[in-house]
Parts: sequence; structure tokens; C-alpha cells
Amino acid sequence: MNILSTIFLLNTSLLDHILFVLNKYFYHFSYIDKIYDPTSRKAISRWTLLLPSAGCSWAKTKGGGCHMCGFARGASSITNGKTLSSDNLLRYFKINANHVANNKPDNISIYNGGSFFNDLEICLDGQIKIFREISYHPTIKNVFVESRPEYINERHIKNLMELLGHKKLMVGIGLECESDEIRNNSINKGFSKEKYEMAVQTLKRLGVAVTTYVFIKPLFLSEKAAIEEAVETVKYAFSSGSDEVALEAAFVQKGTLMEKYYKMNKFSPPWLWSIIEVVKNTGHLGVVRLGGFSDFPEPVALPRNCPNCTEKIKSTFSDYKTNLDLDIFSLLKCDCKNEWEKIIR
Repeated sequence: MNILSTIFLLNTSLLDHILFVLNKYFYHFSYIDKIYDPTSRKAISRWTLLLPSAGCSWAKTKGGGCHMCGFARGASSITNGKTLSSDNLLRYFKINANHVANNKPDNISIYNGGSFFNDLEICLDGQIKIFREISYHPTIKNVFVESRPEYINERHIKNLMELLGHKKLMVGIGLECESDEIRNNSINKGFSKEKYEMAVQTLKRLGVAVTTYVFIKPLFLSEKAAIEEAVETVKYAFSSGSDEVALEAAFVQKGTLMEKYYKMNKFSPPWLWSIIEVVKNTGHLGVVRLGGFSDFPEPVALPRNCPNCTEKIKSTFSDYKTNLDLDIFSLLKCDCKNEWEKIIR
């Protein structure tokens, strides 16, 4: 029996305490941060919650999942790859909701290391109970979940939306790259642009907002090619109907093909200058967000510049997250930018 299964057998007060300790010091399953809201034009409070799940079904296939993703393995390791019961999922949700109640979150983002709408990962009754519980929440206005295109079913999502009442739903889809060849060879995503477009169209018919994930620097791409592909993918995502784009820069996690190439010195995460270049060339097209560089399990290599400017630029990224102001990048300078410019020529 694994640690999470064990603590669900404990009395409520002790379960509450143990999950609080896990969240604060070890797993970081639940936290509050600030993000920019384009509707109100200000930073709002977001509650991010990681639901322990059976793990990504795509990662369990013969294809082995995406080449850069260790998160799905981490999420499933906590449950030994088993789907939690709806009662335990609801209990887990309520305990964590209680811990962040004083923060009065406006949004909730739910991650499960795979697809929320796949009932082999999050059981159907668990999906229903969680959405119903969110509908009762006094401050949450917007709900975000992730899904691969094949689990975006019109009838199923319509039923879940009815549970939310007046709260709005947004779904994140990991397109990653505009090029089918790069997406499936460099990332092993396992679906085509056509599947992505069909999923977006289904969500838009239902009035669901769409976030498209765009990956910066897949395997086998040079720094320059990675920038170009990311820029083209952002343009394509918006033209296909995506409401927002979330840029996710490559970082290396254990047990992935990306780690194998990293250890052979055949791959390195992107420069921070490359990330800035993508944002500067796409931020005018719509809401372009930046993902963070931390995850579970902890990465072994992160995007970087030189030691003199890396932390300063990361701090600027944090500021951008709360204001989406492209001008904050114009003042960034460092000698290492000359080296980066030589690489991308």
C-alpha cells in the first residue's frame, strides 16, 4: 500500500494534517499564486491543485508517452498507477480547499499528469463530484483542466459544464508544435493538427475557452529552429481559435528520452533569451503566458543564461506572469546575449 492510499484510511483530522505537510514541504500538490486576468486587467489569485491520478494513459501505451514528460510518471507513482475513488478525490479536494480558503482564489487550475476527462485517470464520478463541489465555492469564477484531444467529447463536457453553473471552463491542450513531424517525432505526442483543430472546434461550440500549450525546444531542434517553430505554433494556435497560449520551455526530468540525450551532451534546455524572443514576437497576438520551470519530480536541468543574469531574468518572468507587459523585457541586458546571438545566426 502506498503513502497516499495509507493516509486516506486515517481519521479526518490526521489526514488533514498529513496532506498539509505533504503539500507544504514535499509534494507541493496545492498552492496559490497570482496571474494576470485580461478581462479585469489585473492580477488575480489562482489556486493550483494537483490531483493524484492513475497517470497519463498515453504514457502507459507502447509509445511510452511524451519524450520530455516526467510529470505523468510522478503523479502516478503516488497512487501506484491506480485510479482513486470519487470519495477520496472529493475528500482530498475539500481538505486542500480548506487550506487555501483565506486566499479567496478567483481561479482554479487542476492538473493530474494527464487528461482530466479520461475516466481511466480521473474516474467519471470523481470528475462530477469535483465540478459540483467547485460550483459551491464562494469565490472561484474560472476552472482550468487539461486534456488530450481524444478525450474532448461534446456530450461529456456539456454535462460537466452544467454542474459548474455560471462558472467558466477553460481547457488546456498540449499541441506543442505546429509541425506534425516535429510534434510526433521530437515529442512523441501521438496526434495530428486535425485532431487538435477538431477538439478546439468542439470546445468553442460549447462556449469553453481554450489554452494551447506551445513547447520551446523539443529534441533534435537547434536553438534557432526551436524559436522559429514556437513562434509559428503560437500564430497557428491563435488562428485555430485558441483563446490563450501557454509557453512551456523545455526542462529535463529523470527517466525521459530528453534526459538520455542531455546526459550524452546532445541536448540542452533553451536559453532564457530564446524564451524572451518567442514572447516578444508573439505577445501582440493575444494572451501569451509563460509556464514555470519547476515540476514534480524535480527537474535535473533548467533553461538558463549565464550566472550573472539568469536569476534576474527569471524574476522578470515572474513579473510578466502578473502583468503580461512586453516592455519589461526591453531593459534586460547581459554580455551573454552576444553569445546567444551567435548561436541563433
